Amino acid sequence: MTTVKIRDINLDLVRCAALLMVPIMHSLDHTGLYEQLLYSWPDRLMIAVKTLFTCCIPLYVMLSGYLNNKKRLSARYYLGLIRIVVTYLICGGACLIFEQLSGIARRSPREMLSALLNYSCCDYAWYIMMYLGLFLMIPFLNMAYHGCNSKKQKQLLVFSFIALSALPSLLNQYVHIYPLWWSRLYPVCYYFTGAYLSEYMPEIKPGKAALGLLAFLAAYSVYFYFHFDALGAALIGVYQDTWEVYILSVLLFTILYRLPLAGIPRPLAWCLKKVSDLTLPAYLLTWIPDSIIYPMLMAAVPAGAPRYKWLFLTVPISLVSALLGAQLVELIYRPAAAFTKALGQKPFFSTKDPLISRSEQ
Repeated sequence: MTTVKIRDINLDLVRCAALLMVPIMHSLDHTGLYEQLLYSWPDRLMIAVKTLFTCCIPLYVMLSGYLNNKKRLSARYYLGLIRIVVTYLICGGACLIFEQLSGIARRSPREMLSALLNYSCCDYAWYIMMYLGLFLMIPFLNMAYHGCNSKKQKQLLVFSFIALSALPSLLNQYVHIYPLWWSRLYPVCYYFTGAYLSEYMPEIKPGKAALGLLAFLAAYSVYFYFHFDALGAALIGVYQDTWEVYILSVLLFTILYRLPLAGIPRPLAWCLKKVSDLTLPAYLLTWIPDSIIYPMLMAAVPAGAPRYKWLFLTVPISLVSALLGAQLVELIYRPAAAFTKALGQKPFFSTKDPLISRSEQ
């Protein structure tokens, strides 16, 4: 008897929301937001926008923890590297070709190869570098998580990584009293948080959670305004490893997961699933339209509030362009997908998997 996996449309929504946040986050880098004092009301609103949409990467990583926490160490598991690496090489190659043709930079073939290998082919490739490392750790992170024998132990595991990665940004607000050495562990923190939510998702109505999110976001925005004297440059410090982004990310993930989507129209459900499947290449490819759009915007429109309204046009253009490119990447990837599927049926990756004990088989 075979088990049919039922696709959770709410998880597709989480992935789509994270993707939407990406071009919004990148657009803020070209508004002049970080180079001015945030005295006007549009500027103050951007404090909340920047803080909330910094949740894009945390949502992705929590989703990985939610979906992958049951995966075990096996040779078959490492076949998943093929999709990540091949997709990255296609998208990275496209970015390098665009860079050459547009005149943004001139690289020799050796420099282009080096850029691919060290994840500098575009400004957004750092995520692949981070995620590949996380991918290699996932089976062992799962051993640690499921090695906990109770809910309390799992809570302590999650809190330990919160204490290492997110808590320093809270305790060091006025006096540097907490070490920052481990703060780069934030992807592991979000991964364990996603794993925990897969078992113990809070039983809360999305409306109440949304009110809580808005209340917290408003309170933090007011706090930021006065604590940092409305200094736009301080917003650069609002990052994935900060306490406020962690709280907002967990709240946002919970809201999106709890939304009642069972009765949504089929075309809308299809769109969510389709966009969800294209998020990885689309994320990388947003660099190309961004590199075209924002130099033009910066040359034509003064920095600050006059540029904000243009985001309602530039962000959709960037996102739609990237999704169209991502669909092309998926077509190019199909031979690699067929190869991976065929490889996974070989005895080495199934019945004779050397990394799985006989008792597990």
